Amino acid sequence: MTHPAHRIVELAPDDDLFPSWCQVWAAAGRDARPDDPPRPAQEHLALGRELLAPGGSRDGTHRAVLVDGAVAGALRLVLPLKDNPSLAVVDLAVHPAARRRGLGSALLAEARALAAALGRTLLVGEVDEPGPGAPGRAFAERHGWSCDLVETRRELALPVDEDRLAALEDAAAAAGAGYELVTWRDRTPEPLLSDRALLERRMTTDAPHGDLPVGEEEWDGDRIREHEGTHLARGRTVLSAGAVAGGRLVGFTDLQIPLAQPVLAHQGGTLVLREHRGHRLGARMKAAVLRELAAGFPEVRRVSTYNAEDNTPMVAVNEQLGFRPAGVLSSWSARL
Repeated sequence: MTHPAHRIVELAPDDDLFPSWCQVWAAAGRDARPDDPPRPAQEHLALGRELLAPGGSRDGTHRAVLVDGAVAGALRLVLPLKDNPSLAVVDLAVHPAARRRGLGSALLAEARALAAALGRTLLVGEVDEPGPGAPGRAFAERHGWSCDLVETRRELALPVDEDRLAALEDAAAAAGAGYELVTWRDRTPEPLLSDRALLERRMTTDAPHGDLPVGEEEWDGDRIREHEGTHLARGRTVLSAGAVAGGRLVGFTDLQIPLAQPVLAHQGGTLVLREHRGHRLGARMKAAVLRELAAGFPEVRRVSTYNAEDNTPMVAVNEQLGFRPAGVLSSWSARL
């Protein structure tokens, strides 16, 4: 079967073709999870501008594959600058109507060439798998990538059952009686900033990462502020809760809400420092942000989260809250 000729072009966020590049991601998202609102173009635009701005923690570039002048596939390559100097993160999507024409393979070859030219020797990427037979898994396997981590996606239907939530809050408060609970929105309080940076660093070493060949990340207060600013630029608000002992932040959780379509929220990172575990702080913090969500954003109908199955304490907390499995997210790697 003969397919139309294609060509690959570089794109910047403010180029005329970039909205069509974003539409490829939206179409791929709708195909995989038709009940989820697609990621808004604003998110891609803000991230693209961040990657091009000087002085940040990461760099990046974008490519589009064109068929008859129309964008049929999208590639974003993200390059850490403060750590993991051999790593390149590959984000790749092909419009569902243009699959099985070799366009994804052409973009992947482009990603490999770009990474190699930039001195990167390790590629990593993620595949959303709502159910068996996800096209991204077959694509990764066909190209010889290694599946290094599988996380279960779980979803919580809102509103949370009040009796269930109250019982969990009472038990968690009793177990963590010596800890103060604090909440904030979008911007970590200045006195807690350095502690939050330590928690983000520890997230890259203490949370389960399977066999992913990535190293510890470098975090400081400036990188936290950059991270927070990116969420705002992407049109998200973030509700956070923390556990404090002796004036130090020893645990945190984030809940991200897309303001353009506040239907599905995402539970982001949750971590308690190893030396403060065993006091049900994770459950207490998650319950707190769910209370904040219900009060400020009652229109949100679902919350999603991802956990490795060997992260048994966090899986147990989520199941106690009422989260239920809804597919998996797999992480893959390839060496150049």
